[in-house]
Amino acid sequence: MLSNINIWQFIGGLGLFLFAMHLIENALSTLGSKSFNNFLIRHTDKPVQSVLSGGLTTAMLQSSSLVGLLVLAFTGAGLMSLNNALGVIFGSNLGTTMTGWIVATIGFKLDLDALSLPLIALGSFFVVLSKGRKQQVGMVLASIGLLLLGLEFMKDSVSDLKTLFDINSLRDFSAIQFLLFGAVFAAVVQSSSATMIIALAALDGGIISLPSAAAVAIGADLGTTSTIVIGATNGTPNKKRVAAAHVIFNVVTDLIAFILLMPLLQFIIWIGIKNPLYSLVAFHTLFNLIGIILFLPMINKLAKFLETLFVEKEIVISHYIRQITPDVTTAALIAIRKETSHLIQRVLAQNCKGFVPKIRKPPGLLPLHDTLDMETDETTSFTHLYHATKLLEGEILLFATDLQAHTLEAAEAKELNELLSAIRNAMHASKNIKDIQHDLNDFELSSKQAIMRFLGQINQLMQEFYTAIYTLKSDSGDPVLTEELQEVSQHTKLKHDQFHAEIFTAVHKREIADTEVSSMLNVNREILNSNLAIIHALSNYHQAQYIENA
Repeated sequence: MLSNINIWQFIGGLGLFLFAMHLIENALSTLGSKSFNNFLIRHTDKPVQSVLSGGLTTAMLQSSSLVGLLVLAFTGAGLMSLNNALGVIFGSNLGTTMTGWIVATIGFKLDLDALSLPLIALGSFFVVLSKGRKQQVGMVLASIGLLLLGLEFMKDSVSDLKTLFDINSLRDFSAIQFLLFGAVFAAVVQSSSATMIIALAALDGGIISLPSAAAVAIGADLGTTSTIVIGATNGTPNKKRVAAAHVIFNVVTDLIAFILLMPLLQFIIWIGIKNPLYSLVAFHTLFNLIGIILFLPMINKLAKFLETLFVEKEIVISHYIRQITPDVTTAALIAIRKETSHLIQRVLAQNCKGFVPKIRKPPGLLPLHDTLDMETDETTSFTHLYHATKLLEGEILLFATDLQAHTLEAAEAKELNELLSAIRNAMHASKNIKDIQHDLNDFELSSKQAIMRFLGQINQLMQEFYTAIYTLKSDSGDPVLTEELQEVSQHTKLKHDQFHAEIFTAVHKREIADTEVSSMLNVNREILNSNLAIIHALSNYHQAQYIENA
C-alpha cells in the first residue's frame, strides 16, 4: 500500500509539473508572443546572434519545443533563412538547460511548500480578478507555484522510494539503459525539462548515481527532437531541413557527451563544482555548449548540405496553360482566361476553409465560365491551399510574360491586363484571409462572450457574402451585371461599419480588453478588403469577357 501511495504521489507530482509547464508556456507566449516573434526575426542575422537569440528566447519561454516550432513556422513562411534557423535551434538547446539550474538552485534548497502556496494564492487572485496582461502575469505566478508543488511531491516520493527496494539493483543498469530511459521518457512527455527534474530528484534522493543521471540527461536531450520532427512531417522542404538539422545536432552532440561522459564529469569536479545537483546541470550545459562550438563554424556548410535534401519535384497546378504554348496568341489568351477563372474559384474555395467552422459552399453557380470542382480534402489546410494557389499565380504570370513578348492587338492587350488585374485582386483577397489566421485562432480559444459573438457574426457575414456571390449568375449563363456587384459591395461595406461600431460598443462596456480591440478591428478590416477584392476580381474578369465579345 505504501509503495502505491508513493508511486501515485510521484506520478501526480510529475503531472502537476507538466501541467504547470504547459500553463507557463502558454501564459508567457501570450504575454509576449509578438515581442518574442519579432525578437527572433530581427536578431538572427548572423550565426552567433541567432544562437544567442535562440538561447535567450528559450530560457525566457522555458520551452525549446515551442521555440523549435516557432522557427519551423518562420522558416516555412520565409521570414527566417535556413542558416539563421539553424543557429536558433542550436541556441535553444543551450537555453533549455536554464530550467535545470533554476530547479537545482531553488527547488532543492528552499522549503517549496512555503514558497509554492503563496505564489498559487497570489497568482490565482490575479487570474480571477484581473484582465489582460495582469491576468496572464497571475497565470505565470500560479503556474510557478504549481510547478514547485509538483516538484515537492516528486521529491517526497523519491526520498521514501529508496527504503522500498534495494537501490543496489540499479547498479546493474548500464549507462545506455539510463540514456534510453531519458530519451523515451522525454519523447513521451515532450519535455526535456521534466526528464531533467526526475533525474535531479532521483540524484538528490540517492536513487541513482551522478553518471547515471548524466546519461538520463543525454537521453532527455535526444528525446525532445521528436517534437520538431513531428512538427515538420507535413511541412515545406525548409521545415524538414530545420528538423533534420536539429536531429543531426542532437545526435552528434549527445554521442560526444556519452563517449566523454566520465571525462566531462571529472572536468566539472576539477573546476570546483562538487555538488551533485550542480554537477548534473553543469554537465547538461557543458555538452550542449560543446555542440554549439563544434557546429557554429559549419552552419553555412550544413545549410548548403541540407538544401540538397527534401528537394520536391516541380508542382504544376494549372489546368489550361500547361497544355499550350503562347505562340498562338488567341488560344493562349483563352487559356489565361480559363486559368483566371480557375484561380478565382480556388481562392473562393480556400477562403471558405480559413474560418472555423468552415464556410459552407452555397447552392448555385459561380459567376464564372469554365467552372471546376474545387472540393478539397477536409484535412487539407488553408495554408497548404494558399501556397498551391500562389504557385498557380506564378505559372499564369510567367505564361502571360511570354505571351506579352508576342505582338498583341489593342483589344487583346486590354483583355490580358484585365485578367491579370483579376488575378492580383483574387490573390489579395486570399492574402487578407491568410494574414488574420492567427487572430481567428486566438478568438477561437477565447471564452469571452463579446469575442465569441464577434466570431459568430463574422461567420454569418461570410456565409451571406458567399451566398450572394453564388447567386449572381442566372441559370441561363448570362454574365453578371455591374449593378449586382455594386449591391454586394455596398452591403459588405455596411456590415463592416456595423461591426466597427459594435466593437467600440463592446470596448465601452468593458467586454473586451484593450489589447483585443486592435485584433478585432484588424480582422474586420481585412475581411472587408478580402470581400471587396473578390468583387473587383469578378468585375475584372467580366470586363475582360466583355472586351473579348465586343
